[in-house]
Amino acid sequence: MHVVGMGTDGTGGAAYRAMLPMGALAARGHQARYIEWEQRDAPPPFEQLRQADVVHMWRLFRAPARRLAAALKEAGVAVIFDNDDDMTRVPKGSPAYSEMKAARGEVARELGEMLRLSTLVTTTCNELAGRLRRLGAGDVRVVENYVDPTFVREHRGGGEGVTVGWVAGAEHRGDLRELRLRRTLEQLLEEHPHVSLVTVGVDAGVRSERYTHHHYIPFAELPDAISQFDLAIAPIADVSFNRVRSNIKVKEYAASGVPWLASPIGPYKDLGEEQGGRLVTDYGWGEALAELVTDDAARGALAARAAAWGRTQTVDANAEQWEAVFAEAAQRAGRTVSVPMGAGRSADGPAAPSGFSGPRARTIVPRPIAAPDPASSGAAAKPKRRGLFRRRPAR
Repeated sequence: MHVVGMGTDGTGGAAYRAMLPMGALAARGHQARYIEWEQRDAPPPFEQLRQADVVHMWRLFRAPARRLAAALKEAGVAVIFDNDDDMTRVPKGSPAYSEMKAARGEVARELGEMLRLSTLVTTTCNELAGRLRRLGAGDVRVVENYVDPTFVREHRGGGEGVTVGWVAGAEHRGDLRELRLRRTLEQLLEEHPHVSLVTVGVDAGVRSERYTHHHYIPFAELPDAISQFDLAIAPIADVSFNRVRSNIKVKEYAASGVPWLASPIGPYKDLGEEQGGRLVTDYGWGEALAELVTDDAARGALAARAAAWGRTQTVDANAEQWEAVFAEAAQRAGRTVSVPMGAGRSADGPAAPSGFSGPRARTIVPRPIAAPDPASSGAAAKPKRRGLFRRRPAR
């Protein structure tokens, strides 16, 4: 296949949803590359993009991106739109909250138009897939985020004592406040002199000489930073935005052999000790942290499980999921493409056998695509959005 991934930058979500998948496809013999495009600039040359079987667009949904998507589809190129967050419900702690709150209706409208333009839509979890369908997406495939193989390494730890780490963007300031974590973390350091705390991104505001805050660490250096933790945390408040987050944070921790604690909602609710961590209720963080920083054996057992699970969660080990989605999109656009034998039909269908790397390939040929039912079009078919993202009542 010939696949082009596109996004606004090369870090964070763009890395997981476009850059890394392109690299994994290239390693499997496909022609795949990633292009950064700031939508205020001119798009990449159309004559180059139209040579692709699939153009995969991460979060590109403004007017320039929609014009490009429409032109690509007209030229017979499959267009996949990928979204990994609910951008209509940005949390209050996010730096973009004021801007996005004021423009929520416009964002929903533009997203809906892009979703309807796309051949397929990809996202990170079933609940977010449902929200995208209600905004207008016709066919959504779920492909989880998987870590860069560079995260897989031997756990080094932070030296003497126990280092607790938290890697989180600035939008997690709301979680810090909702879960009252600042005082919990301060108390942890006061009661356990052998413990130190490191945060990357979000500033916990902890008053202690054993607290270190890194405003920013480049993505390529993040595995080194995480590998120095002895225990890591992923706390999130039970609000709409968080319920559709990706579980990539605990995968990053696990791949580095670091045991973790996380909130029992959204992306983490089905994870636990088999994946190297424990789930913590909203106000149980103090007790959960104290228990693990004083129990080396328990931490070590969790670390071993985390490392074993983390090795299975790399993008290379799961590339067939992306491959199957791109192949299906290309098929719908009338392209004939080849993928390795054993690749699943779709992201939520049967996966290839673990470790498959055989040289044989199967060819996917075009099949007739049923025309849309005229009765399903028109104003009556427009999705209702009222109350779609309301916050869940307090328990």
